Amino acid sequence: MLEFYARRLRATLFDSWMFGAACLPCECGIPKTGGAFSLPHAAVFKMKLILMRHTQAEWGFGIEDHERAISAKGLAEAGRLGLWLTKNYHPPSHALISNANRTQQTFAALDLTCTAAVLPELYLAPPEGLLLVVQNRETDCLLVLAHNPGIAELAVEMATQKPTHPRFYDYPPGATLVLDYDVKTTAGRVINFITPDDLLT
Repeated sequence: MLEFYARRLRATLFDSWMFGAACLPCECGIPKTGGAFSLPHAAVFKMKLILMRHTQAEWGFGIEDHERAISAKGLAEAGRLGLWLTKNYHPPSHALISNANRTQQTFAALDLTCTAAVLPELYLAPPEGLLLVVQNRETDCLLVLAHNPGIAELAVEMATQKPTHPRFYDYPPGATLVLDYDVKTTAGRVINFITPDDLLT
């Protein structure tokens, strides 16, 4: 399913290149500027992409899913992840965050200095929805902070070579994939994959 959306988006970008930016539909979010044969910057743009699931969240009777908070363990997990991103030269230049309470709290606990946008469409978004949001951004290093199963499915689809880490496919809370991402191909070379438990030792 994700490949279908990626092919459709690539076809749209190609049509824009061949026939002019007026061919781009509004929902792509790419400005309709430029003349014929003006290749959209997004068609050739590459960036570092970080796909992160929120850290451990609390469960409780009567608490709506959207309002769930991260636990004390989740707070500590986010702190370790933030330090890891900085020490390993992966500091985001911009972040896209689901508007759920637990994702916003995870981002705050990462203690990063980048700009951020809180987007309701990232809450429990499917992989194709996450892909469309990623394709519409241009920055050096983009952090996407969202939820399973969408973020895990997107990570599996995007990684050209799957990490050998035993937790990659189930993507536990705080799981973080760093990619050298090509917007044109909607795929990326894996730079690193880590979980909060990996940072305990």
